[in-house]
Amino acid sequence: MSAPRQSSATTYLVIAALALGGLGVYLKLGRSGGEGGGSSDPGDAVVLPSKDKRDRGAVRRLRISPQKLDLGTISQCGPLPSAEVVLANDGPEPVRITGWAATCSCVSPELTGGAVIEPGGMLKVPIRVDPLGIGGKSQRIDFRLEGNSRGGALRVDYRVESAIIPTPVLVVRPDGVDSKVIDLDRIDVDGNPVAEKFVIRSIEPPVARFVGTLEDGHAAIDVDFKAIDRLAEGFAGRGGGFEWDGSGESARWKALDLLIETDCAACQRLRVRVRNR
Repeated sequence: MSAPRQSSATTYLVIAALALGGLGVYLKLGRSGGEGGGSSDPGDAVVLPSKDKRDRGAVRRLRISPQKLDLGTISQCGPLPSAEVVLANDGPEPVRITGWAATCSCVSPELTGGAVIEPGGMLKVPIRVDPLGIGGKSQRIDFRLEGNSRGGALRVDYRVESAIIPTPVLVVRPDGVDSKVIDLDRIDVDGNPVAEKFVIRSIEPPVARFVGTLEDGHAAIDVDFKAIDRLAEGFAGRGGGFEWDGSGESARWKALDLLIETDCAACQRLRVRVRNR
């Protein structure tokens, strides 16, 4: 019984790794005259200008400190890592940040498109890092300035080690259906299956249901996207643990973290990221 399960779990991890690696380059640009536009979602691919076409003066005006974040080891079985950079304007004129592009949707600055930094001024920007997948990661965020010029880059390095991993690692709402089953597998630090039984105790918010433990080291949940829609309606485009796209009546929920409580000592609270299309 254990040999087939190991093969299945290994296949899940390979698929998860390929899915994460294929997320590509993602873009968030502000809309003219308003707040930031769409965020870094699968499908929002962008081709950055070649080096000889970039505005080198703009790169010099916006200073990023530090230019590299090394977060060490992080996990889906714990709180999100705390990270922050400072954007400083060393030039003689105001700098307007219109958006950003990232190599993966797992990293993003908490920054509204259209932010302006006055000459000599600075802006502290939190950096969100979602510990998706397993193993060593190195991501990049490129900031964009008014006129579609490049404003400098930030490198974010870290290693993901999680005792339980979801498949897929990033849950994207499927087309045409309102639910999706997520497999949860117990693994070691190298991603190998561990035949250790665990039980799901709760899911918060309650927008998913437990659908059974198939065998030791594996469980599954079924995410109800209609339930997430109903929950989001009560927050009118603000807060509630959601990431929002737009504001007011036009706002729609963009992402939500599910917190899954288990009896596994190595992963008592698992964070699963769910995205709307």
